[in-house]
Amino acid sequence: MEEIYHKYKIYNGQNTLMLYVNYPDEYEFSLDFDSLKKNVKSVASKIREYAFKNLGTVKNETALLILNGVVVGTILLTNLKANLNTEKITNLTNNTQIESVTTSNKETTSTPVLNTYTKDLPVEENTANNITTANKVANTSNKTTTSSNTSLKPQANQNTTTTNKVPTNQNSNTNTTPQTNKPANNTNTNTNPNTSTNTNQNTTTSNEKMVSLKLKNGSIISISLEEYVIGVVGSEMPASFSTEALKAQAVAARTYALKRIASGKTLTATTSDQVYKTNDELKAMWGNSFNTYYNKVKNAVNATKGKYMTYNGNYIDALYFSTSNGKTEDPSYVWGTSYPYIKPVDSSVDKNVKSFSYTKTMNLSDFCSKLGVSISNNSDINILSRTPGDRVNQVFIGGKTFTGVNVRTLLGLRSADFTISISGSTVTISTKGFGHGCGMSQYGANELAKKGYTYTQILHHYYTGIQIK
Repeated sequence: MEEIYHKYKIYNGQNTLMLYVNYPDEYEFSLDFDSLKKNVKSVASKIREYAFKNLGTVKNETALLILNGVVVGTILLTNLKANLNTEKITNLTNNTQIESVTTSNKETTSTPVLNTYTKDLPVEENTANNITTANKVANTSNKTTTSSNTSLKPQANQNTTTTNKVPTNQNSNTNTTPQTNKPANNTNTNTNPNTSTNTNQNTTTSNEKMVSLKLKNGSIISISLEEYVIGVVGSEMPASFSTEALKAQAVAARTYALKRIASGKTLTATTSDQVYKTNDELKAMWGNSFNTYYNKVKNAVNATKGKYMTYNGNYIDALYFSTSNGKTEDPSYVWGTSYPYIKPVDSSVDKNVKSFSYTKTMNLSDFCSKLGVSISNNSDINILSRTPGDRVNQVFIGGKTFTGVNVRTLLGLRSADFTISISGSTVTISTKGFGHGCGMSQYGANELAKKGYTYTQILHHYYTGIQIK
């Protein structure tokens, strides 16, 4: 059900009428275009009805329209009420009553895009390059609680010692994919995304933590930690995700950066650390949704300002990845290194993600060439063992024994949870999940957020025994 209310607030130094509209998640994430059009009509109609019933005495005034926490434009109330019974509304973004609005950053925001949709794309491939949807701020609860590592039920206020946590991971950013983690501890007040030319830098105050960052072109810049985290979150996780998931990603990114800095290393803007995009790169990726997405990500980062994760007083390796196979993995099966705070936990919510399962086919000769074997039928393939995360541990193929990670790497598979079937000259490989599987599942975090988890609960679920400071 839609929730609509209004109040006056001081905005840009002026007493401004704020019109808040909250609507269900599926209104933006549905792939059913017919129902989506009906949803848009419903939201637009409810806004008109509310204005007519509750703002009837307001004359010639504009209201700032805020959809699920995102400032999208202004509405001229007189026109809105006058057109209550006019022809059907098919697209709120084409409604002439919605005008550009000056935000707190003195930016002109784009109009709402309720008619767009999001695709469930694997996060490791490209976190935002394929995002063409409007962003949305989920109305999740504000509990500072923890979540069990085995239960996927939101917990009530159990976490009295920590406030937030974030894991990270090192995955490429080509298809809504996240990567590792970085630290942050800077404010992002008065950021003007449209004025940046090639970095996310803005005016900083003397108490802001600054970091050195090596850009893709080789140049090294000094940037505030919080601005850096904004550029990482925008690159590593779809901005259309729920706000609590974005907050979790922000804490992870901040943690990763702080640990790198503490070890005396210079951060890089590539997958060797975490992917960081400048404002120009984010604009190219988000297009007309830049202002909306940027502000959403910035708000999530600011909401977790300075927060990072530790274990026994030390920064953690906040690993993260795209999508699990239903469980997370022990890093010892991936890199041969164990972490006391990264243990296999349930992440069955990932099964709700449309990209959870994937099938790849290839020519048998190519398959044999990549693995350096000679096989002809299914009897030449035998999975010998699986990991605690239910991925392939060891598999026997054509007289050779491989680890699941080896096969994933050699064949370019999405996951080490795979099955292989040969039919004639064709090999069919089915995988579950996307990524190395260690730490926080990004799509899992989003699914948990949609179920009401706070970012602290998400982090405590995926990272065992951590503290958020």
